[in-house]
Amino acid sequence: MNIWNHAGDYARGKSAPLTWMTAIVRNRSLDIARRTREEPDVDDALAQALADETASPEREAAQRAEAHALRDCLRELDAEQRQTIALAFFHGLSHSELAGHLRRPLGTVKTHIRRGLVKLKDCLMRGAA
Repeated sequence: MNIWNHAGDYARGKSAPLTWMTAIVRNRSLDIARRTREEPDVDDALAQALADETASPEREAAQRAEAHALRDCLRELDAEQRQTIALAFFHGLSHSELAGHLRRPLGTVKTHIRRGLVKLKDCLMRGAA
């Protein structure tokens, strides 16, 4: 691109075209080599951030299947158990925060979580068998 962009700068009397192009390529290569020592190339950094070495179609399919199974099992819970578990695990609320948020006694919140987790475990075990 540099050769194309600077074609108007070529001076026929100073050097042959091949010599002029070689100088541009050499200087561009040196710029890239210096820059990589100082800072990583943006394209390389983006490629490394996007590339997941552990990703595989089998693993992704298994994770999707697990997510679907969990979703289906959550639907089997009653509404209060589902809400309590979702707030606790997906939103990180503690038992006491849940009790305040749901305006329920702490013991009731703990019971909903415990019974809901037992139902989830049973459902997921049925699906795994």
